[in-house]
Amino acid sequence: MSRIRNARWASCAARIACSALAGAVVLAQAPPPSPFAKSLALRTDRIVADSSHVAVAWLTQTSPATYAATGPLRLRMALVPWEGDATVVKDLGSVAVYGGDLAATPVPVVADVRGVADGYYRYRGELHDGDALLATLERPVVLVAGLESKQAAVTLRLAKIQGHDSAKATVLYPFDLARVINIGKRVFGSNNSAPEFGLSQAGVQQRYDFPAGLKRSSDLLTTLEAGRDSLWRAKGESVRHYHMAEADEILPYHVFVPSSWDGRSALPLVFILHGNSRDQDFYFDRDDHIIPKTAAKHGFMLVAPLGYWPNGGYNYVPFTRERGARAVAAAPQQFGPSPAAPPANGGRGAGAAGGVNGSVTPALVRAEWSEQDAMHVFDLVKQEYPIDPKRTFLFGYSAGGQGAHYFAQKYAGNWVAVAIGGSGATAGPYYDSAKIGRTPMLLVSGAVDPALNATRAMAQALKEKGVDVSFKEYAGQNHDTTPGAATPDIFAFFAAHARQ
Repeated sequence: MSRIRNARWASCAARIACSALAGAVVLAQAPPPSPFAKSLALRTDRIVADSSHVAVAWLTQTSPATYAATGPLRLRMALVPWEGDATVVKDLGSVAVYGGDLAATPVPVVADVRGVADGYYRYRGELHDGDALLATLERPVVLVAGLESKQAAVTLRLAKIQGHDSAKATVLYPFDLARVINIGKRVFGSNNSAPEFGLSQAGVQQRYDFPAGLKRSSDLLTTLEAGRDSLWRAKGESVRHYHMAEADEILPYHVFVPSSWDGRSALPLVFILHGNSRDQDFYFDRDDHIIPKTAAKHGFMLVAPLGYWPNGGYNYVPFTRERGARAVAAAPQQFGPSPAAPPANGGRGAGAAGGVNGSVTPALVRAEWSEQDAMHVFDLVKQEYPIDPKRTFLFGYSAGGQGAHYFAQKYAGNWVAVAIGGSGATAGPYYDSAKIGRTPMLLVSGAVDPALNATRAMAQALKEKGVDVSFKEYAGQNHDTTPGAATPDIFAFFAAHARQ
């Protein structure tokens, strides 16, 4: 399995807000933050930085505020661990700040991180007026030695190889991920309500391990140069990648193929849509890998897309609301603080036209890309593997269940049967059950899941509309535990509903 994670860098909730840098004189207690202190920010030229070079940071302001000092201020900089306390990894020195408009003319700070081991850190700056601490500023940074030279060498080597697009995308993924983080399309250090890289079953943020990813890229490139593509029609579990043109980004998807497959026979497929705050790996890892273990018993292939980002939602819109015009470009745009009322653009509420969690990409665009990413992956898998159209199934849970209700209608011809759990979706006026026709559906819910009543009502409403739907409730199971409990029944349901 090629999953690349490191839980050591997962949680960054713990912070010591105002400690002095190691070795510094103990300073006077800082006063409550002034408007000037609140206006300050630390910017960097890279979040994922090549530690073979000197980096640059800037002290700037994000809002107008003035401050009168008797002399120059001094900004002390250090590199500290990503999480935990502020123990200094490397002292980055200090710089005098002589006044002026820091928004118009930020103060540059050279950050010599050369020689620091690869890993996840924070730049930490403490701005002082004499002995008084005015502000403590932090900025995350991921250090990867030789990143730029490695990318240049890999690009030249790949140019000599014909074909193998998916394997090439996998080779390039660490470099492209660094690019999209650095240009602001993805946010490193995001919070758990809008994670960029998903949460584990225990609710721990997942982080991409760049050194391990680069090692995997190097190994895969070596096999390609030797004339072998170790990913093409591979058995077992693998995380694959492709370039999504709409987003101009390389995206991952997770594949499982039973070891019993003979390499020729048509494969039954279960296409999985994960829920909010999860990623393409989640349903392979959870509950001691129960889903791939069960799939192996049935001889089923599994595929799970990222859906562009963990909270993409596959472009689902509640069936009580008409989809309408959803293009961000055609809607009035709000700049500055988000309005209290939802924008009138068919979006997802306040902030739909603005970036997500500090990213530069609007939520509504991400929602569109979520649907497109999922279906691109579905098409790519069908091009590579001999998928059995009489045994192609859809499973979605929670927000993925909402997406599955939507996909069951819009892409009805692809699914022989559909299983959905914990979605809370309702059969409103825009739920087009006629498109689903007689496609069998199984709805599941835990008995203590808040979505129980909605799921039960949805099953009854679909039955009244003529849909071949079954409902199963699991005693003692909540929203998080139901998928594990329901997995045997879901796969038995799929196995029993192969098209003749």
